[in-house]
Amino acid sequence: MRNASVMPQDTRFAAVLLAFLGGALDVFCHIRFKTLLATQTGNIILLISDLKPDSWQMMLIKCLSIAFFSLGFVLGIWAKRRARTAYWRVWLLLPLLFCTAIFPLFLHASSTLSVALLGFGTGLMMLTFTGSHIEAYPFTILMTSGNYRRMLTAWYDYFSGEREFAVLRRALSYVTVVVSFICGGLGVSVLERVVGDYALWVVTVALMILLVYYCAAVYVDALEERDV
Repeated sequence: MRNASVMPQDTRFAAVLLAFLGGALDVFCHIRFKTLLATQTGNIILLISDLKPDSWQMMLIKCLSIAFFSLGFVLGIWAKRRARTAYWRVWLLLPLLFCTAIFPLFLHASSTLSVALLGFGTGLMMLTFTGSHIEAYPFTILMTSGNYRRMLTAWYDYFSGEREFAVLRRALSYVTVVVSFICGGLGVSVLERVVGDYALWVVTVALMILLVYYCAAVYVDALEERDV
């Protein structure tokens, strides 16, 4: 057993997976449902742009996304405050894992049910890793606008005179998550044209890797009671 200096959810590997998941989820759901799941501020903008009498179905889908994302997030707060071990994060990731796994098989025929369930699972996941870092640096999970701004700031600091390794590492960390977000979205976009709804299994696989990685780190470093 070793003493973990960085919690599993704060490692660069976890940040890469979370950024990839955010890009993949949002791009797939925008292609499939014309709505967003992880980026709810963008979803609100899309909702306002659809305020037309002949687009009520698109408005309904976006309202469902916002409502069920919010429900999942609030339920996640409730679960977090009652957590007794570090494995609470694992339990909150399972609904999204399950929904993405069965969507191509059973849920694809119903847009409203799919968006509701995927939105709920995404809300839980958002709360699960809210407050995570890339090592010591603040990190916005599933979305990339904040990370992109931090990346630009870090590069500005580095080239304006702070030629320190810590500043360079911070800049490269944000580059990594921004690129991961883009790769997630681009990968799903390409796969969706080839395999259709089965492209969502990219998210399922990434979630499984994240779950296995987190559980293994908690077990090896004996974080069950330290990382609650």
